[in-house]
Amino acid sequence: MTSPKAPITITKPFTVKDEFVHRVNDIEVRLPSLSYLKPGLIRRIRRLGDVDAMYTLLELTLPAEALAAIDDMDPDEYHALLEAWRTHSGVNLGES
Repeated sequence: MTSPKAPITITKPFTVKDEFVHRVNDIEVRLPSLSYLKPGLIRRIRRLGDVDAMYTLLELTLPAEALAAIDDMDPDEYHALLEAWRTHSGVNLGES
């Protein structure tokens, strides 16, 4: 006699829908959650490498004033902004 199989459950990945908001000097920077991107954005970046995809997202989602503020950031502050964006989105890189 065999026992009935347990139902298969597919767990949905954790998503953050809220935008990431950060101030760079006097400029408010609003970025979409990396775990809840609109299909059109995903389609545009789907074949790009990680770096190209990230810069393309910035260019497609930020107004010129916010993009200029990011372009002028200190590199350490810029990397901290990217890390905070990933953390907010729930897509932090794991430890190796």
